[in-house]
Amino acid sequence: MKKSLLAFAILSAFAATASAQSSVTIYGSIDAGLRNQTNVDAAGHSKLSMGSNGTYNSNRLGFKGVEDLGSGMNAHFVLESGFNTATGSYDNAAVAFNRSAFVGVTGDFGNIDLGRQYSLAFKTIGTYEPFNYKFPAITSPVAGVALFFPATFSGGGATRFNNDAQYTAVFGGLRTSLEYALGEVAGDNSRNAVKAISATYATGPVNFGGNYMSTDIAGFKNRYWTVGGAYRMDGFRVSAGYVKEKQDTAVNITAEQKSYWGGVSYVVTPQIELTGAYYVTDATAFISPAAGVRDSKRKNLVIAGTYALSKRTNFYVEADNKKIEGPLFQLGAAPGPVQTRQTGFSVGITHLF
Repeated sequence: MKKSLLAFAILSAFAATASAQSSVTIYGSIDAGLRNQTNVDAAGHSKLSMGSNGTYNSNRLGFKGVEDLGSGMNAHFVLESGFNTATGSYDNAAVAFNRSAFVGVTGDFGNIDLGRQYSLAFKTIGTYEPFNYKFPAITSPVAGVALFFPATFSGGGATRFNNDAQYTAVFGGLRTSLEYALGEVAGDNSRNAVKAISATYATGPVNFGGNYMSTDIAGFKNRYWTVGGAYRMDGFRVSAGYVKEKQDTAVNITAEQKSYWGGVSYVVTPQIELTGAYYVTDATAFISPAAGVRDSKRKNLVIAGTYALSKRTNFYVEADNKKIEGPLFQLGAAPGPVQTRQTGFSVGITHLF
């Protein structure tokens, strides 16, 4: 009997040690609400819809794990997919883990991650984006989403990259990172490849940072950089940022976009938070040999409030007004008149798990 108890105690100790060294977490968010938009087509009709992929938070289901390797080192992974609330389907049926799929290791030397992951540009802008990436489909796409990145490039935009390697080192409040996303083109390692460097610094209520990214897109060079910062005090947070992107073209014309924004948020009570932000994007692009170079501008005002029912569940309400000048950001559908102004109103509930 004593031997059995001793064996059980030893096995229990080993099990407890193994459990402490390795863990896997299931997490995610689910968001549903109603959204009304004006001028959604050439006839100027309004549309009432449900934010199926998430209005306040993008819907996601994820798995993350970490293993303690000893001596201050750990191995970790993230697998994350997006889904549609209204239908229960993936938001990208062709890719199981379209949001993230990477594995890495952390130690005294820093952190290395390999796989499909958020770009350094996206991570850097997130430190001074007014809404902290809430309402992602409504705020102007300056948050790491490059205007001239085609839909075929890593799933569109520069939010995430496939075949991405990132290295990060932290020195006190300073975080520096390097990034290289492989293009995987036979005979030309630079084609469709991404190279980037970023740095952010946080101390007390202040944080600021910047990122530079150089990309080959189908043989043409894209140069992208951003800088910004935020200040928080007594429930207020003020943030501002700037992005500039240049894209070479086949006709030796450089297309360009400049985006800048500013925002203020205020925690009224522990349950209530209000946020407002104004985004402006100026773009000059080569449309076609016949159309030549065209200038466009988009102005977007977004105001929102949240009420926290708990740490995991929020009600939200949001209103936005978007003004368009020029063809690059056209609202409505051809043939028919181009809509130059759009208003939106959203209300819903989001839950984290």
